[in-house]
Amino acid sequence: MVFKNVFSESSSLQYAVDHLQVTSGIGRSFLMDTPFMTDEMLLARELELVQRMKTLLQDENNKDYFRTIHEQFCQLNDIRPTVALMNAGVVFDDIQLFEIKKTAIIARRVSQMLAQLSCDDFQMEEMSGLIDILDPEKTGIPHFYVYSAYSETLRALREQMRTCEDADEKERLRFQAEHEEDVVRTELTGQIGCYQKALGQNLEVLAHLDVTIAKAQLAIEWGACCPAIATRTQLTQLRNPEVCGILQSQGKQFQPIDIAFGRETVLVTGANMAGKSVLLKTISLAQFLFQFGFFIPAEQAEMAIVDEVITSIGDNQSEHSGLSSFAVEILTIDRIIKTAKRGVRVLALVDELARTTNPEEGKRLVNGFIRMAQTLSVTAIVTTHYSGVHADCRRLRVRGLRLDGQQCVTARNISNYMDYSLVETSDDEVPKEALTIAELLGVDEEFLRMAREN
Repeated sequence: MVFKNVFSESSSLQYAVDHLQVTSGIGRSFLMDTPFMTDEMLLARELELVQRMKTLLQDENNKDYFRTIHEQFCQLNDIRPTVALMNAGVVFDDIQLFEIKKTAIIARRVSQMLAQLSCDDFQMEEMSGLIDILDPEKTGIPHFYVYSAYSETLRALREQMRTCEDADEKERLRFQAEHEEDVVRTELTGQIGCYQKALGQNLEVLAHLDVTIAKAQLAIEWGACCPAIATRTQLTQLRNPEVCGILQSQGKQFQPIDIAFGRETVLVTGANMAGKSVLLKTISLAQFLFQFGFFIPAEQAEMAIVDEVITSIGDNQSEHSGLSSFAVEILTIDRIIKTAKRGVRVLALVDELARTTNPEEGKRLVNGFIRMAQTLSVTAIVTTHYSGVHADCRRLRVRGLRLDGQQCVTARNISNYMDYSLVETSDDEVPKEALTIAELLGVDEEFLRMAREN
């Protein structure tokens, strides 16, 4: 699994990418092809790179160096298709030779800036030999044409063309010069072939550097922390930047979440509007950010590595699959179980399991899934609105409404009176606040009276 597979299905990851300042096209491709890292050493190295880059970015003395690097990335194109043709018997045209020369100059310039920053995490291959071949006049400018310096024959032909006044003779000389230019291009293409591997490696390093700088900038912008790799997940003051942004636009604030869990099943209960779905989406975002090498929008984070994250949050998929929301939900549960049976470390996030079926069967399905998840040692967080879920598991409850009878609650401000923090509980009864919320929102009194009498 790579980043683009998850990115297309997660609005929260899309929000992160929208705020990620990756400058180059090849950097964006590198990001989208970033693997979901399950190797502890690989992941630890990526997080260390982001941490060191963040430290460099926060030093005011380094601003000019990073400004120069940014300028270079703005000029960097993805020329991997051209590099792949080196040594393939293809004669490059002026545009291809220009792009190769420009890329080599960018690599050298960025390497110089990294040296000034004392950053040796992104080592690039030496490009001076390649630049010398494509820049015989030593201009150092990312520009290319077939210089007269490449061929005495070409120099003589161009000089004759400059002084020739006879139109027919000038046309004959021009034809000869073009032929000589083709000879030069053939020779140049052959000469630079030995730099294919080095150029390809430099493109990879430049792309990785671009993404690493963007990750570090995002960590600074979000006030995110470097997650520690652990055997158990513990998240302190975890935030969802997308929801934070929405609430801030409304003059409201996001209430950060504290949660800890290991390889266990956690049942979360709470009233409607208690933020259970947002909780699961935020945990999902944190896990993906972590294993794609990002910092976590939290005060502190210790996180366990998993092999796969499987979510059942909402029924948007059913609109495209042609299946009912219940069918999509149950097939997702089946996928979780079958994946876990293969020995895969799964983080399963399941929102309101079986909410669209009748309560009696719904409770049976929730109980059955919890027992199965416990048996398979699945790391699972399951939310429910059903009371009477008796399966043996750890339980958390969203605190819910905080009222003392003095507030004037409206549809606009009711969220101000919700406490989204989680508390341990042993009760299998879920909070019954739906009618209270309806009453606070000013719903028709006769309707509510009939609902209570039912």
